[in-house]
Amino acid sequence: MVSGGLGGGNISPCSYNSGRRSPRTDHAHPPKHRHHHRPPEGFWRGSTMASIMTAGTARSARIMPTLAKRWYVVLVAVAVAALAAFALSFTVTPVYTSSTTLFFSLRSAGSATDINQGSAYTQNQMLSFAQLASSSLVLDQVLKDLGPAATKENIRRSMSVSAPQNTAILDISVGTTNRELSAKTANSIAKYLTAAVTKVSPDESTKQGGIVVNVIEPAVPAQFQSSPDKRKNALLGGMFGGALSILAIALTVMLDTRVRSTAVLKSMSDRPLLGTVEQNRASNDSRPVALRAPNGSATERFRQIKVGLRFAAASHQMKAIAITSAIPSEGKTLTGLNLAIIMAENKDRVLLIDADLRRPSVAGSLGFEGAVGLTTVLVGDVSFDDAVQHLGSTSLDVLAAGAIPPNPAELLGSEPMRLLLEEAKAKYDVVLVDTAPVLAVADVAVIAQLVDSIVWVVDSRKLHQAQLDQASEALDATGAHVAGIILNRVKPLRLHDVYYTEGKGEPAHLEKTRVPHSVVSDSSRAHISQGTD
Repeated sequence: MVSGGLGGGNISPCSYNSGRRSPRTDHAHPPKHRHHHRPPEGFWRGSTMASIMTAGTARSARIMPTLAKRWYVVLVAVAVAALAAFALSFTVTPVYTSSTTLFFSLRSAGSATDINQGSAYTQNQMLSFAQLASSSLVLDQVLKDLGPAATKENIRRSMSVSAPQNTAILDISVGTTNRELSAKTANSIAKYLTAAVTKVSPDESTKQGGIVVNVIEPAVPAQFQSSPDKRKNALLGGMFGGALSILAIALTVMLDTRVRSTAVLKSMSDRPLLGTVEQNRASNDSRPVALRAPNGSATERFRQIKVGLRFAAASHQMKAIAITSAIPSEGKTLTGLNLAIIMAENKDRVLLIDADLRRPSVAGSLGFEGAVGLTTVLVGDVSFDDAVQHLGSTSLDVLAAGAIPPNPAELLGSEPMRLLLEEAKAKYDVVLVDTAPVLAVADVAVIAQLVDSIVWVVDSRKLHQAQLDQASEALDATGAHVAGIILNRVKPLRLHDVYYTEGKGEPAHLEKTRVPHSVVSDSSRAHISQGTD
């Protein structure tokens, strides 16, 4: 019998949780459920709200880093919007604007006081003169100059009159699609406004004296169009495109409730983080990354996870560990397979059991025989030793799932299953059990009563906060000990450490573990390339 636990006895368990059952000697009765103290009523509601608020803050903090990472999206949006606005300006009929400037003054004045009073009077009348310019008294005469094609409504829409504050100057501008017509219309309005002011202003016999209007700058045909302003439109279009892209990125970050990073995970859950696993690059080699690149950075992540589990084993015995996830296709099977290979590096005897009896994939990932395995052992068709398969020259053994049964939960919770695990724990240093997802079926609740701890695999690109909270509550309800979380499919670092020589050589104990490509079926390759559950 091999004694010890996780880590080959280098770190032995120093204490056990009070809620953990003691080893049983009477095999006639199934193990009882562990006692689990439920939190007070309202605890989950408060903790969930706090988790949502904290996660929202974490997502807000991701906006600036995401913008810095997606700067090219903003740049492309600015360029596209600016070009679109510039091109759209060519579809609009150009308008040419001509302006004329008039100066209003007293006809005559005696003393300086009269001049000051007359100037103040003139300035006070500028608004009236501006209204007079668009009156029928003036425009009726302008129509005679422009011909029958012109109308007063069109002239009023095309003209604008402005008077700078505290001045006796009036600016008249006219914009039309014909540059010659614009200048002619502006000059005509100035001409007949001069006559109208002379007509309506007091005559020389009054104290104020008459008003004299002088054209100080006549209108000339414009050389360039006044609208659309192509440069201005391009600038505004670029600003709009940039603002819209920034808003879209910010909303995407805020509305994305997936567990994107370790910081977001820590804001959503207070469970220990055992480590992260990189997103594997596409490869024609269908073997697990721990076999095809044992010196790579991705494999090193699993070694770090192994160290984390050894420290967790210092306070809780973890000889039999179940590996699960919240939902399907989060990569728990490949994570467990790579972790088992790493644990076997130090010649510790490791057993990997495929207990996902609904979607088994461990055997297919290694090219092993899958028809004989856990189910055939549990029903008594073959012995445990005959069903176990060995991986190359390593100290890793694999117990495939076997035939898919009609009643997986009942089979996993049976007395033969408990006895099988007890036998496995006696023969091996570490037993890893690949189980079904927590939220999919009730298998994990059954397995949790038979193992020492659970390792939870979370896909950073798939799992949402609501699913994380639901799975956490489901695991708490089982009373199981959760060693921690492994965050899967994290984006690899751009620059790896110089110690990582991925793909250059293999340790001696892995040289003979190469799985022939011809053995692995096409369906197995599909599972692996997509991230086997």
